[in-house]
Amino acid sequence: MTPVPLVPRLLASRPLTKALRLLYRHTQPPAQRHNAVLWPFVSVRRDAAGRLAGCVLRGVQGAETLPLDTVTRGLDTPAHLILSGPSIAQIDYGQCRLDAVMGVNGSIALTERHPGLRFHYYAMLDAGFVRRRRDLVARVLSLDLLLFATPEVYRWIAFLFDPREVRCKIALFEEVHQRARQPRAEPDALARELAADADLVLFDAHNPYHAQGFSLDPARGVFGGGTVAYTALQFLAWLGARTVYLHGLDLSAQAGPRFYERDGQSLPTALDRQFAGHIEPAFRRAGALLRARGVTVYNLSEASRLGGDIFEKRHWHCLRQSGAMQDAPAGIHP
Repeated sequence: MTPVPLVPRLLASRPLTKALRLLYRHTQPPAQRHNAVLWPFVSVRRDAAGRLAGCVLRGVQGAETLPLDTVTRGLDTPAHLILSGPSIAQIDYGQCRLDAVMGVNGSIALTERHPGLRFHYYAMLDAGFVRRRRDLVARVLSLDLLLFATPEVYRWIAFLFDPREVRCKIALFEEVHQRARQPRAEPDALARELAADADLVLFDAHNPYHAQGFSLDPARGVFGGGTVAYTALQFLAWLGARTVYLHGLDLSAQAGPRFYERDGQSLPTALDRQFAGHIEPAFRRAGALLRARGVTVYNLSEASRLGGDIFEKRHWHCLRQSGAMQDAPAGIHP
C-alpha cells in the first residue's frame, strides 16, 4: 500500500498516544475511561434510536463507512467462521467448498497456503493487532469484503492506511457495556434496561470481566466474550446463518502459537486467564440460545477447550466436496 502521509503517522505515534491516554484517564471519571482510546481524535454520530451511525475523525480522512442496519442479510448457505488456532493447519481447504466465510484478525494469512479461499466477511476489534500486523490488515483492506470494525479499529486503519486503497466496505459496531463516547454501563442499570429485551439477551450483568450476553441485533451493539470469535458468531447469527462451522476455535494459548505465527513471535492473549470465568460460560449460554432459535453450530477443532456439549464437534472431513470453491451466494454483500 502507498505510504501514509506524515500527519497521520505522527498522530499514530506511540508516545503521543500514550501521553493522551494518560491525560484522559487522569481527567475523566472511571465510567468514561474506556473512551481514552478514542479521545480526542474520534467522535461518533448516532441515529434517532441512539445506534452508532458513523465516526468523525480529527486530523485524518478515513474510508467511508456504512451503518449496520443497511447491511444485506439473509444468508441461505452454511457459514464458516475461520479463526486462528493451530488446528487450522490440519484442514485441507483445497478439498473444501465454503460458500460464506468470515475471518478475524490474522485469518487472512490462510490464503497464502490456500489461494482459492475467499473471505466474504471479516471482524476486527483489537486495535493492537492493527498496529502490530499491518501486513495482514493491508491484505484484508484490499479485498472485496465487508469488515465489521470498532471505532478504535477504524481510527487506527485511518491513521495507518491510505483510504484511497481501501477496497473493502466497513461497518462500525460497538460493545453494549461500553459504548463509544458514552459512560460505561453500570451492571444494575444495564440489567434493568435489558430485562425484557428480545434482541440484546443479557446473561450476566455482574460478570467480573464485563457484562455477558448475546446480541441478535448488532446494530444496537454486541457483547464481548473474551475473544473476537464470540463477536463474530453474533454477526453470523444476525446475518441469518442457520448452520455455522467454527474453524480453529482451540481457545488455548498453551496449544501453540496462532497458525500464522512462529514460536516466540506471538501477540499477547488473555485466553487462558479468561477461559474459565468468562469465555466458556459465554459460549455455553450462547450455544443454548442459538439451539433454541434453530441455529446449528459445529466445532471443527477436536482439541478445542469447549466441550462437545456446547457445540457438537466434527472432523473437517465433513466439509469435503467435489469441485472448486464457489463464489459468494446472492445476498451476502451489503
